[in-house]
Amino acid sequence: MDFYSYLPYIWLILGLIFIGLEFFIPGFVIFFFGAGAVIMAVLTGLIPGLSVHIPLQIIIWLATSIMTLGFFRRFFRNTFRGKLIETEDEEEFRGKLATVVEPVSENHPGRVTFQGTTWKAVTFDQPAQPGDTVEIMKKENLTLIVSKRE
Repeated sequence: MDFYSYLPYIWLILGLIFIGLEFFIPGFVIFFFGAGAVIMAVLTGLIPGLSVHIPLQIIIWLATSIMTLGFFRRFFRNTFRGKLIETEDEEEFRGKLATVVEPVSENHPGRVTFQGTTWKAVTFDQPAQPGDTVEIMKKENLTLIVSKRE
């Protein structure tokens, strides 16, 4: 077998590589170049004289890739779009009030209740005792930095 008889397999492998790269490269574009390569693999396997014309294969590959990109991307974009997991905004906590349920100080974390659950909390100024109202200044991971309200 000569080089030209392997071209359908080369196009198929190239197409599968491009389609696989879509998992690592965002944007849902490279998938269509992979689809174009798979189409090219089918065409070079079915049309006997096409195997020896490599520049024509490249032109057909680019044309089918761009056509599939233009026609199908808008239909499949919503299907394959990932979901963005939004992180909690620090502003959601800042300035809100919480109630101390376990003593809180700068050196010894305690617990406060906020939005129906308890949170680990530390103060940066004066200690707070159970029942005291504190203002949330900042959230660091799962710990609230609070200040005692007078």
